[in-house]
Amino acid sequence: MNEGDSRLARVDGAKDGARLWRTLASAGREAIAEALTEEDFERLHIESNIERFLGEQVRAGRSVVVTGNAGDGKTHLLRRVKQDLESAGAVVVEDATAKMRGSDPSPILEKWRKAIEDGQPFCLAANEYPLYQMRMADMSASHLKEVRRQCKNRLAYGDDEDSERAGDVVVIDLSLRNPLGGNFFDSMLNKLLDDDGLRAVLRSPAESVVRGNAERLAHPQVRIRLRALAERMVALGHRATLREMWILFARMVFGKGNHRDYQRTEWYSEILFQQDDRFDLTETLQAVDPAECSHPVWDAMLDSRAPEVRKGWVLSAPVPAPHPTLDWEHFAALKRRFYFEHEKGEEVFDLADEDAKEFENLVQGKKGSSRTLVAKLVKAINSAYCPMHFDSRDQYLYLWNGHRFHEQPSRSFIAVERVATDDLVTEVPRLPERLAGCFDYRPDHIALTAHRRRGTPRLRIDFPLWQTLRRLSRGLPRKLIPERDVHRLDAFLQKFEARSPDKSDTLWSVHLENLELIQVNLSTDRNRFERVHRYG
Repeated sequence: MNEGDSRLARVDGAKDGARLWRTLASAGREAIAEALTEEDFERLHIESNIERFLGEQVRAGRSVVVTGNAGDGKTHLLRRVKQDLESAGAVVVEDATAKMRGSDPSPILEKWRKAIEDGQPFCLAANEYPLYQMRMADMSASHLKEVRRQCKNRLAYGDDEDSERAGDVVVIDLSLRNPLGGNFFDSMLNKLLDDDGLRAVLRSPAESVVRGNAERLAHPQVRIRLRALAERMVALGHRATLREMWILFARMVFGKGNHRDYQRTEWYSEILFQQDDRFDLTETLQAVDPAECSHPVWDAMLDSRAPEVRKGWVLSAPVPAPHPTLDWEHFAALKRRFYFEHEKGEEVFDLADEDAKEFENLVQGKKGSSRTLVAKLVKAINSAYCPMHFDSRDQYLYLWNGHRFHEQPSRSFIAVERVATDDLVTEVPRLPERLAGCFDYRPDHIALTAHRRRGTPRLRIDFPLWQTLRRLSRGLPRKLIPERDVHRLDAFLQKFEARSPDKSDTLWSVHLENLELIQVNLSTDRNRFERVHRYG
């Protein structure tokens, strides 16, 4: 190949590179792994521990089921390591849905049965529902019983030994791997910024938008601030699929067009927070948008173009600059750039919701379980059923039962059984020992349960429920509790009641219409009332 041909090949390669990233930038849910060419597939692949883990499980003779939601990367993963797994003797099915006969999983079950007979590990990628269909189709098969057990114990809490042990099958739930957290986020962005096709595009004088975004996204401070936003989203219960992440990163670099000037609407910091109904991540990002977080001091300085704002930029100050007639749209754009590119930018979140910051610290392990935390949660749960104050409502979790004579929500509750606060503990979930080293897991909830009691129910407290409990502690009336949270609290107390906790010698009866609370002291044999006291 002569020099001219070589130069032409490089130009064609640059066009191919731009094609991949521009296609992703304009895509929605239809951007799927099955539509990628082998070359594109390799360019998007991120090396991770899970590939090594898969190989180790197969060489140990175990079958592996990779499950999760659409877009989590199941097909991508098995497609990437299929050859290595087959070389180790495994039978590999990249996509369960494609091998099923309509809704009939028999072809896959037969393939798995034959692999067991032949002494071969079986590797399968399946969405949640096809895997459920397989489990229901054969309730007696030992390997499917093991799949059911592990699906029931996807995470480990405390010293729960049943969730830790592995069998002849290992279930890997990729919905637990959140690309927003850990090293995955950085690895994906590095993959894009180091791509040869993108580098060729950056050399074009006409690509000022792409060049400006790429330069800023490569800056260490911008990367730190991006990662901080991602970790906030993880802690608050938000997640993203690999598909969504690739689309978002491509958009942050390529914008929406080829403008000659670096226009405000094409700034990576603006594209990041543009909503798109085709996928959920853009809605999630609204929860961590710096422009939506009020900070009177910095907001005033940004609006007035104070000296503190004119200096301190790690990159060039944004254009357009603040102006006396600044409208909100321009101010929001400036504040977002301030967060990413000003040395004081992280301060825009200093006045963020205290409940959110406390919850982030809990799930990130910066605060452990304590008597104070448990008492606070117990008091809030009791407040959901009885808003009136009484002495022991932070010392015992009362198991309230609702009473009604019509189809309207319960307005009266009675509690006889209770669980002492000292017998309760909060736990932060982790990956079970059987999945140790598979991938990084970032918790998005804590759990309230009774320690030293095997098999007791757990109340999964994610950020929405945490917010509700904190608001209950400040006086939120029951009728304003989101229905979803009412059902979760009711189910938790009912499961506790079914396990016969401590019987109290005191009966509490509350009527919400009259805001009336009655305390009834029972005799030792619980056959008669000895004292009745009315509150309210």
